[in-house]
Amino acid sequence: MEMQAKLIKALEMMRSSERILIIAHLRPDGDALSSIAALRLLGLNLGKEVSSFCQDKNQELFDYLPGVNTIYSDLGSLKKGLGINDSLRDYFDLIIVADCGSLARTAIGDDILEFKHKGGQVIEFDHHPRIDDYADLEIRYPELSSTAELVYNFIVANKLSFNRDLADCILTGILTDTGNFLYPSASDATMKAAAAALAAGARYNKIANYVWRNKDMAMIKMWGLALERLKLNPRYQLAFAVITRDDIINIFGQDNLDSAAESDFFSGLAGFLSNLSGAKAVMLLYEDRRGLVKGSLRSTPNGMLVGKLARALGGGGHERAAGFTLPGTLEQIDNQWVLVDNKI
Repeated sequence: MEMQAKLIKALEMMRSSERILIIAHLRPDGDALSSIAALRLLGLNLGKEVSSFCQDKNQELFDYLPGVNTIYSDLGSLKKGLGINDSLRDYFDLIIVADCGSLARTAIGDDILEFKHKGGQVIEFDHHPRIDDYADLEIRYPELSSTAELVYNFIVANKLSFNRDLADCILTGILTDTGNFLYPSASDATMKAAAAALAAGARYNKIANYVWRNKDMAMIKMWGLALERLKLNPRYQLAFAVITRDDIINIFGQDNLDSAAESDFFSGLAGFLSNLSGAKAVMLLYEDRRGLVKGSLRSTPNGMLVGKLARALGGGGHERAAGFTLPGTLEQIDNQWVLVDNKI
């Protein structure tokens, strides 16, 4: 099914529903929150009862977005607030998952599967490579800069009203995931979507300033560590940096290991590193909590296409932004970083 048909089908599913739950990944970033906020507004405009959920949401992050203060940050609060005793299916008939390629990153994957098993429907809006195949309608386009850009396409495809509140959401998501248009993921289509948001009244100066200035101390420390370790292979003009599990614990804390490793933070960091002069691509390697090493690959402007490399390593993505996952840990041996497969 082509994108246009999928986007029209998604609106049909929303119209045929009464109560909608919109979910994004845990520890949500600007793209996740803005996509949720936009989809919530669109659902309300259809006359639907709409609730939203993001595990471990920072209550102060992107607080200017419409309705962001209504997002539940833990499942217990959601169920208590809505009077749900057991399954989400007892209350909702449609779940929309935004900006989240895997069920694990929702933090309520089992609840979503139970919801489906009991007859509920699931729509997925995403620009990340697929990890889990679980949605009744999957609208996934990794070539797009952000999920917010995909939501903008949804608005256009269905000829929906595009007001200032929606425009603020779309521009926030685009600016977050393109580093204020600095990352190679910002395409001509991205710029057109941003221009449409500006024409609809989006507050560029406020949003751009917020996107750059919302980094907390832990994030700045992690950026500094990545820059300190950044190296360039002159033969292949590939720059790389390494973040270990211990690094994540030391900076974010043991209690925040899971949410930090599963957030979009490292993807954004890889995008930032792609501005490096003299490199054709960058690779950020970092450990997650499950004994796996994740790699985020980004092309630099006019650099090499990284999608083929990611696919050769068992991953995926699009040509200028891709990723992969390998078993093992990162260890420094003789002043060289080595991926050690502990199962061998």
